[in-house]
Amino acid sequence: MSPLPPAAGSTVLGSPSRAVDADALASALMAPRIAGLDFLRALAVALVLLGHSAESVASLADLLGVVSGLGVKVFFVLSGFLITRLLFDELDTHGRVDFRAFYRRRLARLMPAFYLYLVVAIGILWVRGKPIPWAAVTASMLYVTNYYQAFTGAQTNIVAHCWSLAVEEQFYMLWPLLAAFLVRRRLSMVRALVMIIVAVWCWRLFLTLQVQASVDYIYRALDTRADELAVGCLIAALFRDSKWRERLAVIMQLPLIGPVLVLLIYASTVMDGQSAVFKYCVGYMVEPILIGLLMILTVLAASRTTGWLAAVLNHRVLVHMGQVSYGMYLFHGMIMFTIQHAVEGRTDNFWLGFASAFVAVFAFSSAVFRWYETPMRRLINGH
Repeated sequence: MSPLPPAAGSTVLGSPSRAVDADALASALMAPRIAGLDFLRALAVALVLLGHSAESVASLADLLGVVSGLGVKVFFVLSGFLITRLLFDELDTHGRVDFRAFYRRRLARLMPAFYLYLVVAIGILWVRGKPIPWAAVTASMLYVTNYYQAFTGAQTNIVAHCWSLAVEEQFYMLWPLLAAFLVRRRLSMVRALVMIIVAVWCWRLFLTLQVQASVDYIYRALDTRADELAVGCLIAALFRDSKWRERLAVIMQLPLIGPVLVLLIYASTVMDGQSAVFKYCVGYMVEPILIGLLMILTVLAASRTTGWLAAVLNHRVLVHMGQVSYGMYLFHGMIMFTIQHAVEGRTDNFWLGFASAFVAVFAFSSAVFRWYETPMRRLINGH
């Protein structure tokens, strides 16, 4: 099924003259390769790197420090959507989920780059005579870094940023099994996902307002972040229902829906940085939903055959950046700060330092993707 443009006479991000066609919406979101998702990955990794780079700059830390968390939310929503789409595709084709093949593909996608990063990072510490955080490294290898940090404190080390990878890996282990169970028992996946989302909301409210649990736990635990992944899963499930496709198409044609969503996400993110109660009790509820709607809009815009916006969203550099975003996330701490500080020291310009470091991370990750990740993926998958 090839992507189709939105209905004639409509615009995706502005004020449409009539509703976006539900069939075009389905075609865009259910295409073999979904346009616009690599752009969103590129945007997400850019937000993470920007947020991390600004943490050491007092004048920018408050303004930009919260955007790294927004980038992680985008990754979570995308992951939930894509994995659920893959599960539905397999169910439609074979009538069941081949768990062995599914987990082999996940292993091929995630583990080669991750273990390369560990080897290089540990080697650098060893050569420099620095202590190696073996407990944290072991937790990262077992993909439980998020809970290790939740109970021991989020100390800065070579695997500190791997907590989000642990959340996703735990999700990859649990959700396919639950989804297959729901399908086998002919239970409503939409209803189950809504229940999961609401349950996580209530749990997070309880931990924040009643227990006053540590921020390290609330920010990193799967049981407090699963709703973001579940929102992506829910979008994929809703698109299986023609009635829901029509309802979402109506939402997509609201006047200035794109700018409104962007402003709401921005406002909520700014408030996250001002109040922990707002962040975990309100922001973490609404932001994944807003991101999910913006994801649909982005896919619609990227699926159009003409227009400057489609050209930007499908630009080959941004698409490639999205493809190598995993490596950029893994290796950025190893490369970015050294280059950024060196350039800043010579120019006294944060933005020039960040741009130089970002390009270096992008180039390095592209090389790893081409000459290591791709061959290893083919070797593990057998093709």
